[in-house]
Amino acid sequence: MAANQRMRTLVTALLGLALCCALTAASAQAKNVSVSGKQVVVDEENGIFEMQGDLVGSWTITSFKELATSPLYQAKGAERFRGCLDRGHDGNCSGDPSGTLRMKFRYWAAFGEGDALLAGACWHPIIGGTGAFRRARGAFQMLDVPTPGGVETTYVGRIRMRGGAAASAARTSCG
Repeated sequence: MAANQRMRTLVTALLGLALCCALTAASAQAKNVSVSGKQVVVDEENGIFEMQGDLVGSWTITSFKELATSPLYQAKGAERFRGCLDRGHDGNCSGDPSGTLRMKFRYWAAFGEGDALLAGACWHPIIGGTGAFRRARGAFQMLDVPTPGGVETTYVGRIRMRGGAAASAARTSCG
């Protein structure tokens, strides 16, 4: 197996481990909402991204610390999502459960010749929120895959909407 393929396999295994860590215990008033979609670069230098799919809004890296560069690149930090659960899948937040989410993250990536990305994966546990995401918990996983046009980032995750109006909004929007 080539070194590049081993690195991709390792990063994929790390993503799988992160998916297992994201599950949380259920409570009577909480609703798990599964989300997926794409993250698109708006301003990479300043850590600003646009979320598309089940989440619509802006995603901003608020802190970033490099932990290692070899054999895998590793980093950690914090982020904020401001937007909504796009229950109508119309690409806007009009009438949808909205607010902010705060996350921590861990990132792993493998780079090849000329610093070309081979694969990247990250885990984003939710640590707080406002609005419809007040008291939310859960996690997102993202996967970076090189494409001829650059890097494509996809996300999957679960948001545990806790109690009252937030859980009702999630039930209405995501079944």
